[in-house]
Amino acid sequence: MDILKKTIGIFSVLLVSFIQLKAQDLKQDPKLVRGKLKNGFQYFIYPNNTNNQQTAIQLFVNAGSLQEEDDQLGLAHFVEHMAFNGSKHYPKNEVITYLESLGVKFGADLNAHTSYDETVYKITIDSKSKENLEKALDIVSDWAFNLSFDSLEIEKERGIIIEEWRTKEGLSARLSDQTLPLIFSHSRYGIRKPIGTLDILRNFRRPTLVDFYQKWYRPNLMGLAVVTNQDPKAVEKMIKKLFGKAKNRKPEAKRISYSLANHTDTLFNIYTDKEANSIDFSYIGILPASKAVKTEADFFENLKRSTVNALLKKRFDRIAQLDDSYKSASMSVSDLLLNNGLSVGGATLYEGQIKSGISKYLKERERILRYGFTSSELSDYREQYKRQLQRAPENKELNANMMLSQLKDVFFTGQILMDKEARNGQILRDLDRLDSLNLLHHLQGYFKPGNTAVMLTAPERLMAEVPNESVLRQLFAESAQADLKKWTDHIEIPQQLLSDLPISGKVIQKKLINEVGVTEWQLSNGARFFLKKNDSRKNHIQLTAFRKGGFIAMDSSDYVNAVYAKNIIGASGAGAFTRAALTKFLNGNSASATFMIAPNREGLSASANQKDIKSMFELIYLKWTQPRVDEKIFGSIKKQGLDAARNKKFNVMDAYNQAINKAIGADDLDENTLSVERIEKDLQIDRIVPVFKERFHSAKDFDFVLVGDFDIDSIQAFVEQYIAALPTGYYRSEQRIPAY
Repeated sequence: MDILKKTIGIFSVLLVSFIQLKAQDLKQDPKLVRGKLKNGFQYFIYPNNTNNQQTAIQLFVNAGSLQEEDDQLGLAHFVEHMAFNGSKHYPKNEVITYLESLGVKFGADLNAHTSYDETVYKITIDSKSKENLEKALDIVSDWAFNLSFDSLEIEKERGIIIEEWRTKEGLSARLSDQTLPLIFSHSRYGIRKPIGTLDILRNFRRPTLVDFYQKWYRPNLMGLAVVTNQDPKAVEKMIKKLFGKAKNRKPEAKRISYSLANHTDTLFNIYTDKEANSIDFSYIGILPASKAVKTEADFFENLKRSTVNALLKKRFDRIAQLDDSYKSASMSVSDLLLNNGLSVGGATLYEGQIKSGISKYLKERERILRYGFTSSELSDYREQYKRQLQRAPENKELNANMMLSQLKDVFFTGQILMDKEARNGQILRDLDRLDSLNLLHHLQGYFKPGNTAVMLTAPERLMAEVPNESVLRQLFAESAQADLKKWTDHIEIPQQLLSDLPISGKVIQKKLINEVGVTEWQLSNGARFFLKKNDSRKNHIQLTAFRKGGFIAMDSSDYVNAVYAKNIIGASGAGAFTRAALTKFLNGNSASATFMIAPNREGLSASANQKDIKSMFELIYLKWTQPRVDEKIFGSIKKQGLDAARNKKFNVMDAYNQAINKAIGADDLDENTLSVERIEKDLQIDRIVPVFKERFHSAKDFDFVLVGDFDIDSIQAFVEQYIAALPTGYYRSEQRIPAY
């Protein structure tokens, strides 16, 4: 009896805790100023408390091509274009003329897009003065409520949009026409492509266009997001003044919410096209949309999904290092549409390995769905994420585009915008609650049988090799029944990057270049080191290095090896570290270093946060002095290069570009222009390291440039220990390969 009471008591506590967790609402970021005007118009203002004297604005319209009538196909998109062709207070193209006078660039700072269920207008302006911001908001207000639809401007834009429609009628459009009917089968999405139909674009009359605008561009279907350096309360007054008087036109059309149609079977489509250049196997499953993140329980579910996506990417990245059955592969979950999520995945395949590549992919997919992720995979990710969050306070500069994206979710889904520190704290708490079992259940819920479309596209010339639907169904069935073991990946990891400290060099001369605030050091090995303090990104440094040389300084017999060396060496690890071991060793460490060999120069790019600066310098020294080649990596990259070279002759644009390059004497400058014969003959595994060492055996005449937030005394110690310690001596920089 006591045991029963105790059990009931424990269960009650757990149940209450669960209910409290589920019901616990997230707190809105107190810096967000939001409101709804009497006419239903919503606004969201977020302060940009940085040195950036700009304001980014987005106007949200809760309507897109799904709201079009049968005689309006493409007109939601057409209305968007007309916003830049005249309004009540800014006739013709005065909007663009005025904004350009403020330095706004059309396309970069001024743009818009229309999709199935939304239209968004975007503008970024210099807002040192309050007047500039108010003028920009006045322009946005005219977009929302006062477009002119001048008949002459409509005809001008009609030609532009018809041409846009035509440019989308190539291979991608044909592939889309094959794919979308499967995904959008029996739903409104299938008959409401945002670009519309050519017949309606050619023949619609002005009243039909105006009707869409008047019906759907109304205050209670709109929202405005502003990320600004100006006082949010002052901006709020501007918004109330400019957007508060607009009325919702009567009668109000009801906005219907559309979803994709569910189906129990798996639908297949196999398509070949003479212009297709790749072999792609993919599948898309239809899911309900994920819940808007409003409570702690929602937050935890969202974290599970993002963790699943991250671990899926890491798993397939690792498989790519071990197996070359296909070029690349992936699995993920996304909310592409407002009312539906999608589970997606697939592989890009090799000619001659289509069936075997699909089979291999499906078995790896099945292994993941059957067993999930290892405790090691999860702990590595958890550690990496925690260290990333711990570094986050060091860089508090607001990313306006990221903030606007979050405010867009607030408007369209009702999601809660959390304060950055509160959000990071919630993540840190929830990360410790994740375990492999609940992630497996989460993953399996996304990738259930049925309600899925499977696509296989390939070049027409490979039609005989392409499996039919029956074979594909068989491959799915075989993978489901396959005898698969749990994923294991034992990686030996050395204890430290460098087993021995190098013999340090010296800074032998210092000079201050006052005009640009740069310090120059001459190093004992013949390299120069330039330093420029810049704390715009707190506690972060960026280091680059370069020197004249590159491919053209190599002997012609090693040209192909030089072209591929940077990718092969970069993917193979360094010293005693395999690539996987180095990745695992640096898990959670911000240090990175990438080497490159270009046609006429060689160099590197590295970066780190302050506490990982030593690791960055060690990593540079390790990769510089101890390059290595992994046999599997070499084989995989060579195989991909040969496959790309074989496919070039079937690609019209590649053939055209190659002919142009040859005519102007610019061919043979990178791997994209090499022939099958040359790659097969000249790319040799035993020459990769010697070629890399030829370009990096000496640091003489390299210019290193360090920019960021650093202490110059501590940097000097690292520079002398690792950069001045790099070997010196003669190197060849003059051209040896004939100029093509």
